[in-house]
Amino acid sequence: MSKFLHVSLRSRGRDQTSEWYQKNLGFEERRRGTTGIGTQTAVLALPGNETYIEVSDRARLGHDFEIPAEAIVLVIQVPDLKVAIQRLRQNGVEIAEGDESSGFVFVQDPDGYDVLLTDQEEIAGSRAKDGNAFASFSIRANDLDRSVKFYTEHFGWQERRRFKTDRGTNMAILELPGNDTMLAIREMPSAPPMARIPENLMHIALPVPDMQQFRQEMQGKGVPVEPDGDRMSWVTDPDGYELEIIERRPE
Repeated sequence: MSKFLHVSLRSRGRDQTSEWYQKNLGFEERRRGTTGIGTQTAVLALPGNETYIEVSDRARLGHDFEIPAEAIVLVIQVPDLKVAIQRLRQNGVEIAEGDESSGFVFVQDPDGYDVLLTDQEEIAGSRAKDGNAFASFSIRANDLDRSVKFYTEHFGWQERRRFKTDRGTNMAILELPGNDTMLAIREMPSAPPMARIPENLMHIALPVPDMQQFRQEMQGKGVPVEPDGDRMSWVTDPDGYELEIIERRPE
């Protein structure tokens, strides 16, 4: 793997979610559309960031869905946390936790996904320069070693560092070489085990140059693959997070 293309999140309303990310975090809506089955999508990106967020309103499935607690966190690195907090408050966004002195704040987007804003490199794993950066996509795992092994052995991520937070959460930061957005995996030993991630809640997208070769490699490793046409496949990680594998041949 060479690219961390995007994170797709199921939404309760494409338009309101897109507006929220633009207004509060500085994202730009690059394009939008409606699929053949009625799913309304919008592609949101921060200037200078290649990895983007895809808002996906699966209208035919309805808007009554749950997001497991602390299962998904979008980590946004900001150059000035004080300015970021002022912007949030001016827009009426409720800050769930943190402040300027703590170096971070947690908020929720309109769909209920957690968003962490921080100006601390040790939290984000990278440093914002001229503007906000999509620093990492953070997921919760029931077994940290198992999840790290899944992503590093099968999809090319490299473990950059591992540490324990003040709350006792075990963290691993994974990097897909050449990409600014990291994958952060969290294990919370003091919390009850996390329920399996619901189907169609989210996915991360990764490209491969040859789909048939990819399927054969995964079969040889014993990793289940669900084909979706000739140039797309789906893989599920140990906790139910979905990976969309897309064939993109070099030009």
